[in-house]
Amino acid sequence: MTCKEICNLPVKDIADKDCILFLWTTDSHLLESIEVMKSWNFCYKTIGFTWVKKYNSGSYCYNFGAYTLKSTEICLIGLKGKLKNLKKSNNVKGLVFAERTNHSKKPNEIRNRIIQLCGDKPRIELFARQKTDGWDSWGNEV
Repeated sequence: MTCKEICNLPVKDIADKDCILFLWTTDSHLLESIEVMKSWNFCYKTIGFTWVKKYNSGSYCYNFGAYTLKSTEICLIGLKGKLKNLKKSNNVKGLVFAERTNHSKKPNEIRNRIIQLCGDKPRIELFARQKTDGWDSWGNEV
């Protein structure tokens, strides 16, 4: 999808007035990702997670990037309204070393970290690759 098509998804209409967004991106698409956040009425706050990709052998995965070889993806945090009971703590680690598996599939442990940070609130995964207990899933692969 183009950035404009993603911006035009009705996320701002279905998102609660007080909620948090976790948006995966790569460093070369950072500006577009913040544009998507704004179009959905979220305010960029920080990078929530940095995923260091590894192969199942344990070696790091390096992919071609705009200028250098890349081995990470970042997950941005955006807020809409005020989120009650957000656990800003030292318990939720932002650095994740996890195996790269299927194309665009993110590490399962990130979901657990999101729940640890936000509590047991309603959640949806857009562009989901799989159904996960406790999460609504949306996307053409589920």
